[in-house]
Amino acid sequence: MNSLFLQGLMFSALVIGILAFLAWWLYLSPIRQAAANGSAAAVQRDKVGAISSRLSYTLALLIGVGSLLISFGGYWDASEHVVTGIVPGGEDFLWPPHLMLYGGFLLAFVVALGGLMALALNSLRQGIKDPRLWVRRNPYVGAVVLIAGYGLLSIPGDAIWHELYGVDLTAWSAPHVFLAVAATSLSISAVGLLLRGSTRETKGKRSPEPSGSPIRSSALDSRRPDLAWHRISAVASRTDWLDLVKLFYISMGLLLFVAIGTIEWEFDVVAKLVAQRPVWLYPTIIGVSSFVLLIMARRIVPGPWTATILALFYFGLRSAVTAFAEVVSGAPPRMTLVFILGALLLDLTCQWMARFGFKTRDWQFRLAAAGAFMVGYTLVAQPTIAFFLLQYLPPFTVLDHLLTALFTFLLCAALYPVALGLGGWLQESAGEETETQPELPETFTVPAKG
Repeated sequence: MNSLFLQGLMFSALVIGILAFLAWWLYLSPIRQAAANGSAAAVQRDKVGAISSRLSYTLALLIGVGSLLISFGGYWDASEHVVTGIVPGGEDFLWPPHLMLYGGFLLAFVVALGGLMALALNSLRQGIKDPRLWVRRNPYVGAVVLIAGYGLLSIPGDAIWHELYGVDLTAWSAPHVFLAVAATSLSISAVGLLLRGSTRETKGKRSPEPSGSPIRSSALDSRRPDLAWHRISAVASRTDWLDLVKLFYISMGLLLFVAIGTIEWEFDVVAKLVAQRPVWLYPTIIGVSSFVLLIMARRIVPGPWTATILALFYFGLRSAVTAFAEVVSGAPPRMTLVFILGALLLDLTCQWMARFGFKTRDWQFRLAAAGAFMVGYTLVAQPTIAFFLLQYLPPFTVLDHLLTALFTFLLCAALYPVALGLGGWLQESAGEETETQPELPETFTVPAKG
């Protein structure tokens, strides 16, 4: 067996193993103090500060910038491979596209590490020395440190893989797949920070009503309609702004995940290795991946047109990274298969099912959502392949059309509860903390006592 292959395999396994152990220890390992003295442990957990809403927004914004760098750097990297025919490895691995891509991971790592240090300093001042309590009170900060840390530590392993396989390297290689999962998780963690920040802001703005007071806020608002309207419009505008940012971040995650699975079909020359794959995989990967993220987004940001807005964000972002790749390299990938109609039909079907009293977890709801999206997606995707992409792709037969529709529907229906559960978990983890938790200051510094 090739020694370089063994080196890359051992290095990747070591990095993933170490980070997996850290994740288990920080998030899942039992805390002995809790078993010995449950009430004392609960008191200690309550003392651990939660980051303020403004700090949550700041961290999410900077991590989003890192995700944007990864998005643009990834498409630039793929285009440079096509233009130059070079897959740099070894000492030449860090060429400009890789610097941009890994610079995004570095920015996210530094930002999250700063937030974690603020958590640590505040917790140590409270007498809490167990890092697991810090991270479990603010899970997304620790998650970004681990995810971005993997992105940085994977550089040697990815370089070894490039050195080993050279121009025959595929985007489906193990380092690339792990990096795509890490980059997608990075943007989803930023969504979690936005959810946590909005939860903290909502709780912070609640003012306890004096006991026995006959005057309620609604009465005050009715006496001053101008104040009531200002209050409602301010909350609505903040909510709309945050919801749009959340959907944009989810669209970044979808862009990064879909790219690793399908971008090799979207250049003018499809490599021999890619051409040997079943051609129906190309539209199926796009359809199933987008459906999962659309359902997750509808759970995180409830609204009648959530899926449609996310699809529009995705194609706006995809157009931007494609234009950037064309300017800097001259060989951008073609626009991917469009699923906007599928997202629109998904939104309309969800509204229709809700009117008839079906719940999102009902099996009828699941089948209707998967079927509506599949119909809208294949109505656009399959003619696109038949009339525009056959000159680039291997022959796409009638059987391929049928397999695309069948597998898209079956996989969407099967993964529907997974997407719904992931969105619900993000929402629930954002609202776990109690209203009595002390907040960290809105900067990375911790003031002195008093």
